[in-house]
Order: sequence, then C-alpha cells, then structure tokens
Amino acid sequence: MTNAHVSLQDFRHRLRRHLLGGIPGGPDGGGAPWLDGLVMEHLPSGNVLRITFPHIYFARWFAPHETDFSAAVKAAWPDADAPRLEYVLPGQPRPQGPAPHTAPARIPDALFFHDDSRDEMPLPGGARNAFPLAMARAVALREPGHSPFLLHGEKGTGKSHLLHHMAAALARQDLRVILAPAARFFQHCPLEEQTAPLFWQQADALFLDDIQTLGGQPRFQRLLAALLAHRPEKAPVVLALEGGPDVLGTWEPGPAARVRQLFSAELTPPDMEARMRYLQQCCRENALDLPREHLRLMARRAAHFHGLRSLLLRVKAAWEDAAAPRPSLDDLERLARTGPVQACHAGHEQILAEAARCCDAAPADITGTGRHARLVMARQAAMYVCRRHLGLSYPELGRAFGGRDHSTVIHAVKKIGKMLESNKDVQHLVARLEKCAHQEQPDGAPTDDVFRA
Repeated sequence: MTNAHVSLQDFRHRLRRHLLGGIPGGPDGGGAPWLDGLVMEHLPSGNVLRITFPHIYFARWFAPHETDFSAAVKAAWPDADAPRLEYVLPGQPRPQGPAPHTAPARIPDALFFHDDSRDEMPLPGGARNAFPLAMARAVALREPGHSPFLLHGEKGTGKSHLLHHMAAALARQDLRVILAPAARFFQHCPLEEQTAPLFWQQADALFLDDIQTLGGQPRFQRLLAALLAHRPEKAPVVLALEGGPDVLGTWEPGPAARVRQLFSAELTPPDMEARMRYLQQCCRENALDLPREHLRLMARRAAHFHGLRSLLLRVKAAWEDAAAPRPSLDDLERLARTGPVQACHAGHEQILAEAARCCDAAPADITGTGRHARLVMARQAAMYVCRRHLGLSYPELGRAFGGRDHSTVIHAVKKIGKMLESNKDVQHLVARLEKCAHQEQPDGAPTDDVFRA
C-alpha cells in the first residue's frame, strides 16, 4: 500500500485499537470515541497527516498527550514511512499545502538555562526569609504543591540569585529549564496565546524574572496567563516581581488575577552573613584581597546585593588608582558615604532592640521622649554604637531615633565617647551593644546545600 492510497477510515480503526483504553485522563471510558471529533486529512505529496481540532478546549486537553498520540499514529500507519503530523488549531488559517521541510515553532535555545557559573552566589538568609527559601528548596526538589509561586521583594534582595539556584538544581536533574527576564522571554517566544499548550512540549520548567516589566504589554500578559493555565501538574514555575503584588494593578484584569492567585513569598534584604558571603565571592571574582574587617564595614553600610556590588566596585576603582597596598578603614568609610548606597537598617534595629533589653524597656521607649536616666543612657549608647559600627550619618541616626535633630545625636556620641574613658557601667553597656553589632548571623541563616545536591 502506498501513501497515495491510504484509507483514513481503516487507519482510524487501527489507531483506535492501538490507543487501547484511551489516552490517560481522556474524556471517555475506553475505545477513544473522541477520535471521531478529529478531522484528519492525508496529504500524500508531503506525507503529511493534517489534524484539525473541533475547538480550542479540545486542543488544550490534547496538548500534553501529543507524544502518546504520535506513537500510536506511527504504530497504526499501514506503511513503514509514517506521516509527519500537522495540527490546525481553531481560528487559525489552514496551511496552504504541505510544508515537509518547515520545522514547528521552537523556543530559542538562548532562553534555556545553560550556565551554572553563578551557582556559588549566596542566598539571602535570616528567619524573615525562611518561607521563600523553603519554597525554593521544595521547587528544587520537585516536591508537589509548591509551584507555581510568585517571588517578590525590593531590588537587590536576591530574587535573581534565588531563581538561578533553582534553575541550576533542576538542570542537574536533566530537565529542560527556561530562565530569562520576562520581557526578553516574550519578545523571543514564537508562541501565541492559542498555541500556549505547545510550549510545554519543549520545556519542563519556567523561571521568569522581573515580570513587572510586562506592564503595558497586554499581549504578553495574556500569553503568560495561558502558559500558567496549561502548565502540567509537575512542571516547576516561579515568577519574580520587583516590588509587591500591587504592581499588577496596571495589568489586564484576567492575567493580573491569575498571577495574584499564586502562592506569594516575599524576600527581605539579606542578613549580615549573606552579605559577607556575597562580598567574599565578589572579591574572588575581582581579585581583591580585603581583610575581614573591611568587608564587615561594607556589609554594614549596604543592605542589598546591588549596593554591596556598587560599593565594592568603587573600592576597586579607588584602590587601583592609589599608591597604598589597600584602602584603610577611613578610606572605606568615606567611599561608603558617596554614591547611591542604601544604609543597612537591619543592624540598627538589632542594636535598638538590644538597648531596650538592657534597660528593661521597649524599642519605642528608646526612640521616644522618655527622660529617665537609664533610658537616656541606653539611647545615647545605641546612637554611639550605630555611628561607630554601622557608619550611619548623624542625620540618618536622628531619623532612626525618633526624628531627632542631628546636633542631638552629635552630643550623644561625644558624651558616650568621653564616658567610656572611666565609667564602667557605660563600658559594659557599650560592649554589650557592640557584641550585638558584630553578630553576623543573628537569624541562623540556612545553608545552600540543597541546591548543590
């Protein structure tokens, strides 16, 4: 029998037998009666079997089972030379003749994850980030019920690093992983909303960064919603958003609602331990040999990864132009006071809380207007330690301590500095606050071992 004389009626009977009890999860009990809804047309000149779906919902159900169906077609075809399958979705124009040499729309290889060179970058630790880190580890281990989820937070909190760790962990399991900024992904994605089910034939996991850039792009928003709607149950999906879910207020209602329905986890600024590890990694990348006390000062002056990198690059530039073997701590202090570096307020809050514990009061009492001698002493000592160990400016300290004038802060810092010369109570109090300031892992940051397993 040649391709020109294939009886599609006989082929349907053979195909039905090869499908046995039907495609798993099909709308029938057996015998594959759904085959009757497919319009089949054989084009002998190109040996193409064109299949037209009755409606879009059928196409969406069918997409995950296309591989099983193709195998059944190959087995049931009367010739050894099985046809190439060509699917026509509702609302699309019928192809004009066979195109045996035209490959189906493919996701560009550049969008897939290939590079694990950043896998050593630290994760944002601390108790406040325990939930997003636990979610990320569950995704990396492919545990059910943890995907898809929305990861959001301020710029520089480590969202991109966390996406990278998850992608690397899944790639090591031989999964086809896409990791890309959302805008770049949709600009190069060859699929449309109607063909979204075909995406999951080419990819096993999807990680999109900076989805807030899709504001004002309704076509991309709808395609994202379609990809989520047709996601296979076990396919890991994580979306990263700078800011909070309120950013989605500018989106179309349908896609915005679908994204808001996802599990949501917020990343907060990295703790001291993660900031130190990040600086150490950056130093290795840039061939910088800085003592630990230099790194500690920088880690206290910048709360986010972006600020840390900015400060380190300015240190590197200044160091290369200077005759000294390395910058002094005073040099670092001056560099930290220039440029757009966001102060680390986590350390300030910890010192404030410790000062409150020292005088059996609440942090609000430290920043308040109370004038009890013990309260005043704790307040002034906290200002002194924050100034010395966090490098906060006098105006910054004034704002942090209840909106006080910078002259009040200057007076407090000078007073404590003088009392330290002879007052043992002040010495003990300051030592206790300094110990808190030097605590590098106050929240017990978890390790990254799961991602490297």
